[in-house]
Amino acid sequence: MLKTEKNNKLEKQTISNILTGLKDALPIMLGYFSVAMAFGLLVKSADLYLKDAVLFSTVVFAGASQFMVLNMLTSGISMVSIVTATFLVNFRHFIMSASLGSRLLKPRKWQIPFIAFGVTDETFSVVMAKEGSLSPVYVMAVSFFSYISWGSGTAAGFLLGTLIPDALGDSLGMGLYVLFMSLLVPEIKKAPKILWVALTAGILNTALRYVPLIGSSWSLVLGVIISALLFTFLFPMGPEVSTEVANE
Repeated sequence: MLKTEKNNKLEKQTISNILTGLKDALPIMLGYFSVAMAFGLLVKSADLYLKDAVLFSTVVFAGASQFMVLNMLTSGISMVSIVTATFLVNFRHFIMSASLGSRLLKPRKWQIPFIAFGVTDETFSVVMAKEGSLSPVYVMAVSFFSYISWGSGTAAGFLLGTLIPDALGDSLGMGLYVLFMSLLVPEIKKAPKILWVALTAGILNTALRYVPLIGSSWSLVLGVIISALLFTFLFPMGPEVSTEVANE
């Protein structure tokens, strides 16, 4: 009897986590679908096949990196260079995964690969905005629904490419920037100093692009790390700001 009650409680909690994940993933899904459509259009314009477009988005699932890789492929860049560039561009995922892992509530071994695969800038921002420990089911739900939106958006963009006006197709790519802003603005409202952190990271990213041996691949990673360290140790948030953010 007790075991049945425990199982029912666990089942309800799982469903609740999935539904919460779906609700929190909706903004990401809307942004992903439009940007993925733009990617699907580019794949079609590169004279590739539908299966190539779908595999790009379901196996790689790397957002901006997919646009970069597609451009490199059509330019005849070697596979070694493509893999290396993709690794460097996505190096920030090591930092995000480590941060996310410290918040996870006892994930099972089989859940870890799925959670790791689903880490993107947007899913990371959404789940890390939650208070306390994070349910692995909730994190996987946010990633799963975002993943489905990205894959289906890519297929839709490829299939509907001939029906979409050029002006609309060109504007779809702006969805990613709008999505980033929608994630950043609420955090700035909670703690205005976050705006300076973001601006500093952006300035450093731009400046470091022109430093020899760094380039665009490492400039983003270094810009984020330096900005975070700078404001953490030299300009820490006051107790009143930290408390306000924690209580949201």
